[in-house]
Amino acid sequence: MVNRRISPDLKECALTLWEKGWEMMDIVDVLSVSRASIYRWQAIFEEFGSVNRPPSPLRGRCRILTRAILTAIHELHHDDPDLYLDELALWLAIHHDTIISISALQRNLEETGLSRKVMQKIAQERDEELREEWRELLRSEAFSGDGSEFDVFVRGDRYSLLPAMTTEGYIAARVVPGSFDSMEFYDFVAEEVLPQMNPYPAERSVLVLDNCRIHHNDALVDLV
Repeated sequence: MVNRRISPDLKECALTLWEKGWEMMDIVDVLSVSRASIYRWQAIFEEFGSVNRPPSPLRGRCRILTRAILTAIHELHHDDPDLYLDELALWLAIHHDTIISISALQRNLEETGLSRKVMQKIAQERDEELREEWRELLRSEAFSGDGSEFDVFVRGDRYSLLPAMTTEGYIAARVVPGSFDSMEFYDFVAEEVLPQMNPYPAERSVLVLDNCRIHHNDALVDLV
């Protein structure tokens, strides 16, 4: 089943048919939804009185970058809008003694409107000579453990590695150019992970995921 957004009307229709005595498989065939989805909608409806969960009242985690650091980042991106997030994180560690994860850094920038698109727009006319001077300055302050200088801005082809691990080691892995999206992750689980799993409560019957955005996939829930 492909990943698709299901309207509240369709969810309510499925629950209404079920309440009126329709067989579950008939509802699944007619509305092209899964049994797992119907059970989930019913549980949400019983808890909240609606087929959709209410929006979370939580505001999220507090920003960890100060206004002064954000201003410095703004100026830095003005000179070099092509910086990658990992390069920016390294710059923060060297110059501001601030350790921050890539995901937290991206969230902080988006919350303040300092997205890459905005930075590229305000830096359309940048001085390449000044750019190189800044790079040389940063390189002069960054050294490896044996004292030799290294270039923190060496760029090449970027790949993402996605492993599936058990308490005994790796059971599957996939490498893709760039980054994983929700469909690539779905395909990885369907083609390489689930074939090596078993029904609960047998060994390898529980799949544990973190809160990454590409893991929030109704099709993946139905699949598992």
